[in-house]
Amino acid sequence: MKKGFQWVNDREKLLLGRAHRVVYKTLEGGGELALHFYLPKDFREGSPRTTLLFFHGGAWDRGSVVQFAPQALYYVERGAIGVLAEYRHAASHPGSRPSQSYQDGRAAVRYLRQQAGELNLDPARIVVVGGAAGGNIAGALALGAPLSKAEASFKPAESRPDGAILLSTIFEVVKGGLGYPACGGAPEAKLVSLSRYHESACPPMLVVHGNADRLVPVEEATAFAARLGRKKVPHRLVEFEGRDRDFFNLNVDPVSYEAVLAEIDQFLDEHGLLKHDPSHEGPHVISRRESDF
Repeated sequence: MKKGFQWVNDREKLLLGRAHRVVYKTLEGGGELALHFYLPKDFREGSPRTTLLFFHGGAWDRGSVVQFAPQALYYVERGAIGVLAEYRHAASHPGSRPSQSYQDGRAAVRYLRQQAGELNLDPARIVVVGGAAGGNIAGALALGAPLSKAEASFKPAESRPDGAILLSTIFEVVKGGLGYPACGGAPEAKLVSLSRYHESACPPMLVVHGNADRLVPVEEATAFAARLGRKKVPHRLVEFEGRDRDFFNLNVDPVSYEAVLAEIDQFLDEHGLLKHDPSHEGPHVISRRESDF
C-alpha cells in the first residue's frame, strides 16, 4: 500500500512540476494560495487565448489540485491556457469554511483578468470548470454569489467567468448530505447551496452528471438545469447513463473522460469560447500518452 501511495505522490509531483506555480492570494494570518499554469509554447503569439480555470473536488474537506491536470493539458494542445486552482478546504486549511472557497475562486478569476496582458489571455473568455465541490464553486462564480464583507472593495464583474462547466456537482448542501460536515452547520450549508443564486446575465453553463450518482442524485442536476431554464440562462444538461461520481476523471474511466471532453469541446464551440479545430485529433490522443500522465 505504501508503494501505491508513493506512486500517486510521485505522479502528482511530476504533473505539478510541469506547471508554472504563481501565488495569487496571500491569506490573513499567513499562508498563500497558488495557481498552476500550463501554457502553450507559443502562448505569447497570436490572438489572446481562452483560459480554462479548474477547481478540484473533495467535498471541501480534502482534494488534490492535480485532479484536472489531464484536462488542462488537453486544452493546452487546443491552444488554450489551462490553470489549476488551489483553494481553502479543511485538509489544507483547518477551520476554513466552504464559503471561503468562493472568495478564493473569485480572487483567482480576478487575478487572471489582471494578468491578461502578460499572459496573452482573453479576459472575455475565462471558463471555470469544477467537479463536485469544485463544481459548486464554479457554479457560484457564474451565478454571481454575492461578495463577502472582506471583498467589499472589489467589483462583482471582475470575478464573473464567461462560461462554467459543472461536473458531478454538489448543488444543495443539506444535513447528512455530501459537503455538510465541512460546513459545520445549517447556516454555512445554506450559503453554499446553489439554488440561492440565480441572477440574470449569467454566462452559459454546461452541467454534466451521471444518472447513477449515489451521493448527488441526478434529479438535483435536473432541478438545477430547470431553474437555469426559468431564468433564461443559456445551458445544457448532459446525463451519462449508468455513471457514478468520478467518471470524468482519466484515471477512473478513460472512455468517459474522453466523452466528457467531447461534450465540453462542443459547448465551448457553441458559445464562441474556443472554436472547434477540424485538424485536431481529439482527446483520445492525449489520454494515451503515458509520458504525460
